[in-house]
Amino acid sequence: MKNLISAICILLCFNVTSIAQDKNDAIIAFTKKQMNKKVDRGECWDLIAFALNDAKAEWKVPYDFGNQIKSDFLPGDIIRFENVKFERENGYITFPEHYAILYEVKDENHIVIAHQNHNNKRVVQLLDITLSDQKKGKMTFYRAK
Repeated sequence: MKNLISAICILLCFNVTSIAQDKNDAIIAFTKKQMNKKVDRGECWDLIAFALNDAKAEWKVPYDFGNQIKSDFLPGDIIRFENVKFERENGYITFPEHYAILYEVKDENHIVIAHQNHNNKRVVQLLDITLSDQKKGKMTFYRAK
């Protein structure tokens, strides 16, 4: 009986992980098609909303983008920035309130985000971020469901 329950749990966990990965893949596929284009009004939030809708993800306005996650980030995860400041060699980047899609994980300290409406650019663009450069604020990651 224990073996049967364990097998069912493994199958259910695999299925949930597989569904989440499918959603993330769909979010990335949508984002790739939008590169250098304006999504809806060009607000950062518009990219997130349209990507989630395209992936047929379950979410609720304004900030319920799926399951909040603390580690093992994947391309397609959603990021909420709150009063974040990154200091770099050539200056700094700030995100008072901003939303982006995790586009690529280069390593545990280096990611690439896809976003719009930053630095007066209302088109989808990529930005490399070194996480250890974060000096203040909060980043929250979500995985679509």
